[in-house]
Amino acid sequence: MKKLLAAGVCLLLVSGPSVADHAWSDYHWARTTSSFDLVFVNSTTVGWDSYVSQAVSDWSASAVLNMVEDPSGSESRQVRRRCNGSDGQVRVCNLAYGNTGWLGIAGISLDANGHITTGYTKLNDTYFDQAYYDTPAWRLSVTCQELGHNVGLGHQDEDFNNQSLFSCMDYQDPPFEFPNQHDYDQLETIYGHTDSYDSYTGGGDSGGGGSCNAPPGKGCNKAGIGSDNANNGWGISLGRRGQQETFMRIDPDGTRHLVHVTWAIGF
Repeated sequence: MKKLLAAGVCLLLVSGPSVADHAWSDYHWARTTSSFDLVFVNSTTVGWDSYVSQAVSDWSASAVLNMVEDPSGSESRQVRRRCNGSDGQVRVCNLAYGNTGWLGIAGISLDANGHITTGYTKLNDTYFDQAYYDTPAWRLSVTCQELGHNVGLGHQDEDFNNQSLFSCMDYQDPPFEFPNQHDYDQLETIYGHTDSYDSYTGGGDSGGGGSCNAPPGKGCNKAGIGSDNANNGWGISLGRRGQQETFMRIDPDGTRHLVHVTWAIGF
């Protein structure tokens, strides 16, 4: 049985502005051409459309990546809660997921060769409807960052106290809304080769633990680890650095799921 991995971020930091080195391992979308179209499904409600469109346009400015919208995206509450990513696509969703402590979640699923087969991004309206985060800068920055994870990028820096790198892949307050040249350089490094196939045959992830959006250790996230974990919850924490944390869940069939969480400041 093919094992899949769902995840959303790397833990690497940059050492200088001139070298692109914030890839998330070697994970990337398989493709047979030097540049490729990546289909995204916009399942956000109207208030998020402009931010998703801007972030998609910004990432599509890369020389190796063009994001193309599938217009069939449903805005139903059920679809947005689960936010399933279909094979070969990234789904973007928003919902008031609750007082979970997180602003956004990004996930990807991997085939046995480490190629991304599907991805998703969740944006938590519970916080974005609060005055502190209800700004164009925060909304666009988090959307930009989570989509960056969906195409294989990690953070450039994870310390809010460091000098701004002027990238949405850098932790800062107030946030920066757009990718910078360092991000585009890294994408060219990640996708600087072609693959022998461009098919996506993996199973889509459930969007971070099915309909469970509770913080770790609470509600549906009280599920056990390993064979008793079933299909609920994020699983165990693999460590937290600043406002980001990665969790792993192992399904009874051996399928692995990692979920990257962007926590709200102070949580």
